[in-house]
Amino acid sequence: MGNAEFRGVAAGEQLGNLEYLIDDSVVVGYQRLVGKSSYFANLIADDCVTMAMAKFGDVGWDVIWRRFDFLRPPIPGRRIQAGAWLKEVREVEQKPWLRVSAFAVDEIGTEILRSEAALAAGRAQTEVTPPSLNSVLPSANAAAHGFDGRVGESIGLGEWVVPATESVGAYRELRIKLSGTKYGRGSHGTGQLLAGWLEGRIGGLFGDDFRWGGRLSLAYHAPIAPGDLLSADAVLIEQDQDRSGTSMVRLSVGVWNHCNRRVAVGHASISIPSPRLL
Repeated sequence: MGNAEFRGVAAGEQLGNLEYLIDDSVVVGYQRLVGKSSYFANLIADDCVTMAMAKFGDVGWDVIWRRFDFLRPPIPGRRIQAGAWLKEVREVEQKPWLRVSAFAVDEIGTEILRSEAALAAGRAQTEVTPPSLNSVLPSANAAAHGFDGRVGESIGLGEWVVPATESVGAYRELRIKLSGTKYGRGSHGTGQLLAGWLEGRIGGLFGDDFRWGGRLSLAYHAPIAPGDLLSADAVLIEQDQDRSGTSMVRLSVGVWNHCNRRVAVGHASISIPSPRLL
């Protein structure tokens, strides 16, 4: 059972607001880090973590879980406005555990990104997988419509080298430019960069259907260090078509490092075609 508040802030209260500009230099810098197929450069601002830190300070928070609803890639030249809320407070292994949500729109009200993050004061000793990651189960009646794949098929997402020290420095500069926040205690943001790389890889497979309405959830099971060689794959676990002809595709995603240790696991979902494009 969760606690009602953390440091005087009750669950449900707003943590703050953030505003920043996505320009061409930010996009170029972001794509140098995670690949040219990645479109959500505003991930650099790390809205949930930035506003939690602004409210509570740097108390050694570690991000153990993230969820992203990609609504529309940000348009360079427009300012992003984001708000964050404290959604839940509980204790896991005698450590504070917060669930924070954020919603980002651009200056004319275009919806860009909804995100959530679970933040712990120091990494838990055991793997923590929020219940929402278990909500997607394989369907015995899944049918192949709109996507050339079969349920149970593994789809390679490729390999990625986590940016080395000098590149992480460039990432920090971009993040400070957007969020105005300097992160300490080893918060180099590699988990956020991993999410950006996966967004690009899955977006490369499903295009705007994923970028306009797709969802990605990730639980981090082991640290991700600069210079690590990561490999990822996705397994098609469900594919259903409704009466309108729209297919819902669900993927189970896994990420391993060069030591064959699983560092992250999650799910992605895509509507084909995306209702946001119609």
